[in-house]
Amino acid sequence: MLKTNEINLSEQLNEFEIRKKQIEKLQLEIMEWTDKASIIQSKFNFTLPDYILNEIIENDKSKNYINLHYLINCAVVNQRLSKDNGNIIKQMYC
Repeated sequence: MLKTNEINLSEQLNEFEIRKKQIEKLQLEIMEWTDKASIIQSKFNFTLPDYILNEIIENDKSKNYINLHYLINCAVVNQRLSKDNGNIIKQMYC
């Protein structure tokens, strides 16, 4: 029969394994996002803000880039992108 301390240790080990798997999954998602972002960024000779890269990556499968149009406009207004660079992105994705 297991003692209370042994049960707690067993539960803690189980919790640790669950958390470890969650962390590994997050690390994989981060690596995949970074790889996709690098591929997209390599198509341009200017730096894209992360929130625009994220919008492109998240909507890649659906091809629903309505939000992207607004994010690009916001980046232009806030001088994170030039108007010409914003138009280049719009031509490719919007």
